[in-house]
Amino acid sequence: MNFIGRERTQLSYVLVRPQPGLNAEEVCRRIEAQTGLRARTTDQFRWDCILYYLKNTGIPVNFAITITIALIVGTVVAGQTFYLFTLENLKQFGALKAIGVTNWRLTGMVLLQAFTVGVMGFGLGTGMAAAFFEMTLQKIATRGIILMWQSVAITGGCILFVVIIASLLSIRRVIVLEAAAVFRG
Repeated sequence: MNFIGRERTQLSYVLVRPQPGLNAEEVCRRIEAQTGLRARTTDQFRWDCILYYLKNTGIPVNFAITITIALIVGTVVAGQTFYLFTLENLKQFGALKAIGVTNWRLTGMVLLQAFTVGVMGFGLGTGMAAAFFEMTLQKIATRGIILMWQSVAITGGCILFVVIIASLLSIRRVIVLEAAAVFRG
């Protein structure tokens, strides 16, 4: 046994399809009653697999750590970029304030730039991910890995969160700016 290992006499699972008109849950109950083996529907088997990975592996923790770090770094980098944009253009914002542009309009300008950059980044990133999945669709190692719409939606929500948080400091800086400060120096 140490050198050869176990032979393939143990059966992991058998796939069956109920006859037309029979309920899958009822077929599962019959199989369990007659064989003493566990029978699962497609959805139950899917959730068994998911729960196995959640309970018995470190994959969810590693993904959570990676996503958290990515959100923090993304927020900090985007925040610095927007804040530097604001600092470099304080004279222009001050001049706009001096001619009567409201704080709401200036806030809208900063947010428009932030959302434009966010949408462009989201589009480029999603496009590259979709191209990657399309190119590797027929490879043996990555067969079956697909880009789900839920992943795209969650990513869009995360990018929206990063854009809003990153814009707050820039918006604050523009709102507290005095128009007279532009003409002093």
